[in-house]
Amino acid sequence: GPPWPLGNHLGTSRATSWTTSRTTTSMDPSSTMSSTLVLTIYALTFAVGFPANVFTLAVLVAKSRRRPVAPDLLPVNLSSADLLLLNLTMADLLLLVFLPFKMAEAAAGMTWPLPAALCPVANFCFYSSM
Repeated sequence: GPPWPLGNHLGTSRATSWTTSRTTTSMDPSSTMSSTLVLTIYALTFAVGFPANVFTLAVLVAKSRRRPVAPDLLPVNLSSADLLLLNLTMADLLLLVFLPFKMAEAAAGMTWPLPAALCPVANFCFYSSM
């Protein structure tokens, strides 16, 4: 079926007028500029955040695989701070994995361009990782 505005999907209203066709969505210039700004921020966040978090995860995994200094220590060499950093890294990666779905939405003028079944799943995963 045709896409619907995200605002209507979430139970809120939107000031722009929408038609039932993908190609004839009428938006005012401020909405277009807002969508462009959101898309730019999402793209920069993904471009910087994904490689940085993958690198951090690789460093923490390598650190955890080193041999313990003393034989009475646990086999995992992560301090409390390292464990916190690992949890934050995994949460960031979960958000970043679903960020391309939000980027597609912003590129389509804040309408959901993908199959309708993906909308609630992608939004749940995106917002629950914050």
